[in-house]
Amino acid sequence: MREPSSEPPAQWTLYGVPLHKGIALGIGAPLYLPTYGSPAWLDPRLFAQDEDEWHAIEYRMPTEPVEVIGLARSLDDIPPVLAPYVRVVGWIVEQLPEPPLPQAPILLVPKLPSLLPAEAPVILDANAGVAYIEPTVAVLARYQAQLLRVATHTRYHLEGAHLPVRTWDSRPIQLGGVAAYWDELPNTAQAGIELVWLTSAELPESVSATAHALGGKPLWLHLPRMPDDDAYWQRLLRASVELNLTLFVDTADALQEASDSLAVAREALRAMHLPLGALEVGLLAQESLPELLEPLPYAVGWQVEQWTQPLAERLWEAQATARALGVRRAVIVPDAAPETLALALGLEPHTLIVPADAVPAAKARLALLGVAECREWLLLRLRDWKNPDLRARPEAWLATRAS
Repeated sequence: MREPSSEPPAQWTLYGVPLHKGIALGIGAPLYLPTYGSPAWLDPRLFAQDEDEWHAIEYRMPTEPVEVIGLARSLDDIPPVLAPYVRVVGWIVEQLPEPPLPQAPILLVPKLPSLLPAEAPVILDANAGVAYIEPTVAVLARYQAQLLRVATHTRYHLEGAHLPVRTWDSRPIQLGGVAAYWDELPNTAQAGIELVWLTSAELPESVSATAHALGGKPLWLHLPRMPDDDAYWQRLLRASVELNLTLFVDTADALQEASDSLAVAREALRAMHLPLGALEVGLLAQESLPELLEPLPYAVGWQVEQWTQPLAERLWEAQATARALGVRRAVIVPDAAPETLALALGLEPHTLIVPADAVPAAKARLALLGVAECREWLLLRLRDWKNPDLRARPEAWLATRAS
């Protein structure tokens, strides 16, 4: 365990509530203060005396964007003085902004410093809920190294087999693959899926090697049992810096326990000023779903071993509850048979997870099935489950559209 340093980690350290998680590093832009001179985040053409000087300044303006972290009392009253070559990579605000929120990391703090230099380096760790203004060399180097590793590992395959899936009626659906062991992650990640599902109570020996194998793709890790080791939760948070990681537990009680354990681990690691990842917690539900979940999970998943009419009816009710709660919905199916995929699509999930060897067939068939028609077809199946004509309809759709 790293011992906390007696040296302050930064000239100013701000603690707050993350509104949009992430890690960012840039120069500070204190937009709530009167700024003297011409800092890098101000448009220098504002100080031109005439048109010739305007063009002369424009000619000398840098071509590469300057990454800044804006500090403002409110996002509603930001002055339009940012240079055109500036890219805002994070926000630190005093007042809760109205949605929609910017996609950059956002930290809500109770009070901004009354006096700041115009171009101080700022580290915004919206995963840990802390910002460092003029950090020490050690803290700066730690976060620079972390951002470099994440940038190296985070790549998405945008060609061929790795293209995202859209259904026949142009509805996007996230397709995942099941890996049985940590050693299977590389092959599963290369199967053309968008995320990997893994059930394991252990963590990989090398987090960096696992992140490299995943190539930035999300990993949904299902915990079959709740660990009672505080060090495990700290390792999870540290691993989630390099891994795009979501944790799944089996019960609503475990959901609360995992959230509490992660909060304790986050405070312990934040005291050591270590980078933290944006770790979310989901629920692998039983067939039914309680209407009141506290806290709300990031996503709710259902695992199907074999489709039956009672199971389909219960999942229909459960997905309606999840929809009312406003959480993501995922279905894990045993194969990529046309009937299996059509039944799953009828539940309108955001994510569909299949065995790794079934990914090519699933991608080809999902592109020929429509979500709306599968939903209507599922309603008919629930009324007359054994009707052979209804059961054969997905295969007929595939045969007609594949020709």
